[in-house]
Amino acid sequence: MAQKNLQSNNAEYSMTIPTSRPLWNYLLHGHKNSSKKLSRVEAFRDIIERQHASLLSGTDGIGASVIELTRAWHWNRDTTSAFISHLQQLNVVTCEKDGNRTIIRLNHTVE
Repeated sequence: MAQKNLQSNNAEYSMTIPTSRPLWNYLLHGHKNSSKKLSRVEAFRDIIERQHASLLSGTDGIGASVIELTRAWHWNRDTTSAFISHLQQLNVVTCEKDGNRTIIRLNHTVE
């Protein structure tokens, strides 16, 4: 009975685990994808790298259209939109429209 209560309680909790660009680079080091199509992990790493580049250039977020990301990741438009939407639902990114572009911001802290 105690095990059952523990399992139902665990479903109510979530964890936030801080990561870093060096961690993602380490985790994906040597990863060879046989196709040009990126995995979700690779696409997320691409968002991290784009956010880093935008911070270095003095801009606030990633200015990219869904079509640009679709081409870069070799995905279809629906898959790209669904991925970004899911990241929003998980509170990982924030998006705002700016004309035809979507400004994507990783919800992050800078050290």
